[in-house]
Amino acid sequence: MSEHPRRLGKYEIVGVLGRGGMGTVYRGYDPAIERTVALKTIRRDCLESGVADAIARFRNEARAAGRLSHPAIVGVYEYGEDHDISFIAMEYVEGFGLKEYLHQIGVMPLADSVSVVMQLLDGLAYAHEQGVVHRDIKPSNLIITSKGKVKITDFGVARLESSELTQVGTVIGTPSYMSPEQFMGLPADARSDVFAVGVMLYELLSGQRPFTGSMESLAYRICHEEPVPPSQVHTGVPMAFERIVARALAKRPEERYPSAGAFRDTLRLALEHELDMQEAPSVSEETVIRTVGQLGKPRYDPAAATAVTGSSSSRGLTQSASRIENSTLTSVERELASVIGPVASVMVRRAAGRANTLNELYDALAEKLPAGPDRDAFLARRSGTAASPMETGSQAVLAETRVLGGQRLEIPDTVLDAASRLLARHIGPIARVVVRRAAKRAASLDQFHDSLAGEVAEPADRNALLGELRRLG
Repeated sequence: MSEHPRRLGKYEIVGVLGRGGMGTVYRGYDPAIERTVALKTIRRDCLESGVADAIARFRNEARAAGRLSHPAIVGVYEYGEDHDISFIAMEYVEGFGLKEYLHQIGVMPLADSVSVVMQLLDGLAYAHEQGVVHRDIKPSNLIITSKGKVKITDFGVARLESSELTQVGTVIGTPSYMSPEQFMGLPADARSDVFAVGVMLYELLSGQRPFTGSMESLAYRICHEEPVPPSQVHTGVPMAFERIVARALAKRPEERYPSAGAFRDTLRLALEHELDMQEAPSVSEETVIRTVGQLGKPRYDPAAATAVTGSSSSRGLTQSASRIENSTLTSVERELASVIGPVASVMVRRAAGRANTLNELYDALAEKLPAGPDRDAFLARRSGTAASPMETGSQAVLAETRVLGGQRLEIPDTVLDAASRLLARHIGPIARVVVRRAAKRAASLDQFHDSLAGEVAEPADRNALLGELRRLG
């Protein structure tokens, strides 16, 4: 048998996304419904011991996540077996593991930290309602997508109400995030997940875990010691959040929040009434961009149970929501990269999903750049008037706004009306407003024509419009 199969069940194998301790995660394709999937696998012939237990947990993961359908939970489509390979077909998710974020940025901004935790709690509240307790919540089991959304992964040790996979007396989980009852081998219910989320919130706010040490010392500290208040680890942690963390980390389950939903609602109230902040539905674009710029392209985290892209395929996914030609986006990427480096790719593809025209794309990108020569130089490229080597930064903007012959450029109303009619074929009635605005900004007729053509997404249509505009005079 070759190192990698060509297909598993009905799924075609497209590539390798990552490798874990027991198997490989492939990028797969379902030809029946034309859907890309992640295929998490284990090979029974490669397991040195505990084959039955490993297969049981693998099936448990499929059963647990397979009954859940929530935006914050990676979807599971199917469990299957093909010769010596067991596989789970899962939702294909693009992004980074939260663990990778924390390694790069240490302490997240408060709003982003709370956004992560509230999205997580929202997904857990749903899972608990369906009778599923995760029991292994930790940063490496959370994915932050390129749109700042949280995805919960790896339900391999989850407890189902109907499952007898894990008996009382079995210690299971990741030590630093385990609850006291998990360490003692007692039944773990939804409040054990609440404890793990409390550990994560502490870590997000302070940059450190509340409990550290060897297995033995961890067990003692988690069961018997109170952690140092997070504000003593990292200044600026609001008192309201210290109280919330303290309750989530209570030693006795009955003293914690009774549910993930109650935990989430308390956080929301603290934001609104004590910090005068609104809940952020996603991690901020600035944090995502900054982290992606440091990490490089999204990739698969073997500790997590879902796939994240290891190639440039994210471009295709983002482009599907954009009206701007892919070749044009690539050109804009190169221009922006000369100013800010490789992170330009991420910024352009995100902005393209919201921009309908080239001008809107440039405006959205410019908003993310600090005021100064770099921003000026980038904007100067919009109309093909990039500065010469001796004329950069703010000088280029001055060049754009120079008046011809010492006077403002005057364009006859007849030309403006004709230009409006031509542009309206492509963008509708708003064309008149766009034309008048471009006329006020233009320093030359060529710049005026280029600005209007930039409102059209398709290269062929854009070039045709440019020719018609130039014929107007």
